[in-house]
Amino acid sequence: MTDPTATWQYLLARACTFRASDIHIEPNALSLRCRFRIDGVLVPHDQLADPLPLLVTRDALCAHIKVQAGMDIAQRRLPQDGHLTYKGAHNQIWDCRVSSLPTVDGEKLVIRILGQATQQNQLADLGYTSAQLKTLEGALDAPNGLILMTGPTGCGKTISLYSCLQRLNAPTVNICTVEDPVEMPISGVQHLQVNEKAGLSFPVALRAFLRQDPDVIMVGEIRDDLTATISIQAAQTGHLVLSTLHTNDAPAALIRLVHMGIPPIQIASAVRLVTAQRLLRRLCPRCKQPLSNNDRNATVRYGPKGCIHCVNGYQGRIGIFEVLPMTPDLSAALLAHTSLKGLATICEDQGVETLNQSGQRLVESGLTSIEELRRHVDF
Repeated sequence: MTDPTATWQYLLARACTFRASDIHIEPNALSLRCRFRIDGVLVPHDQLADPLPLLVTRDALCAHIKVQAGMDIAQRRLPQDGHLTYKGAHNQIWDCRVSSLPTVDGEKLVIRILGQATQQNQLADLGYTSAQLKTLEGALDAPNGLILMTGPTGCGKTISLYSCLQRLNAPTVNICTVEDPVEMPISGVQHLQVNEKAGLSFPVALRAFLRQDPDVIMVGEIRDDLTATISIQAAQTGHLVLSTLHTNDAPAALIRLVHMGIPPIQIASAVRLVTAQRLLRRLCPRCKQPLSNNDRNATVRYGPKGCIHCVNGYQGRIGIFEVLPMTPDLSAALLAHTSLKGLATICEDQGVETLNQSGQRLVESGLTSIEELRRHVDF
C-alpha cells in the first residue's frame, strides 16, 4: 500500500474496527511505525489480524493527514493541533483530533478518535451500581453545588461528564461548558473552546458564564487555584457546576481543593459529590479461561487467553467507580482539617465502595482479571 490517501483510509477503518481510541504514527530511523491504543494499551498495527504492509513514505502520509486536519504542512519544527471527520462504514461519522510533534527522526502524529459525532452515552450504561447511580442522579437533580469527577488521563472522565450533561439537557435548562478542547458537542448545549493565545482561559470563560444566566456550568478541568475558586463561588451562588480533577481517589480530591487554597468551610458547603473512576479491560467472553486454585470453595477467577475475536484476551472496557457524597460527618472532618487517611476511614464507615472493592467485584464475577485490576488500582 503506497498511496497516502488509501493508507490513511485503511488505518482509520482498522482503528474503528478494533475500537482504538488513538492512532500513533511514529517515524524512526528506518521506517514508519503505526500503533493503535486499544482498550488503553498500545498495540502495534502489524500484530493485529490480517495487516497490510505500510509502504507509503512517512512524509507523504503525514502531509496528507495534516491537510485533512487543516494544519500547516510546511511547519515541521513546531507542534500543531488539528481536527477532521471520517465517514466510515454504514455512513458513521467519526470526529478525530490530530496532534503533531517534531522529533529527531521526523514528525510524529497522534490521532485521537473521539467517537461518532452523534453518539450519546447514558449514565446507566457506564457501569455504576444501582446504589451509585441513585446517588449520582440525586446530586444531578440538585439546583446547585459542585460535582467532581476524578481519575488519571484516559479513565473515562469526559464520557461521564458528557453523560451527565445528556441527562441534564432540556429546553428549560441553560447549560454552558468551557473545555480544552470541545470533544463531543451536544445539541442544545453552549460549548466554549479555551484559547489561551487570545486570552480566553478557564477563569475568563467562567466569569463570562456567570453573566449568561446559566443553570448548569461544566468546566473541562480545574487546573489552577483561580479556576477552583470561581467554580466554588459559582456552585455557592445557585449554579450546578460539573468538573474534573486529577487525583487517585475521591477523598484525595477534597484534600486537593484545600491545597489549591479553598477554605474547608467552602468545600464542605459547595461540594455535593465526588466520584473516582478507572476503565478496566473486559475479558473476552469467548476465550477467557479459569485459573487454577487449590481452594475448591474459592470463587473461580478467570484470566486472558486470546482468540480471533479479541486483542490479547480482552475485548472492550468496563468502568469501576467510587461515589462519595458530601455528608455531615465528612463536612465536619474537613472543618477539623482531617488527614486524607482520616477521610478515607470516614468513607469506609459510610459504606462507600472503593475502587479496589469495585474492581474485586468485577474480578469475582469473571468480567476482568486480577492482573488488569492491579494495573490500575493500588492494593
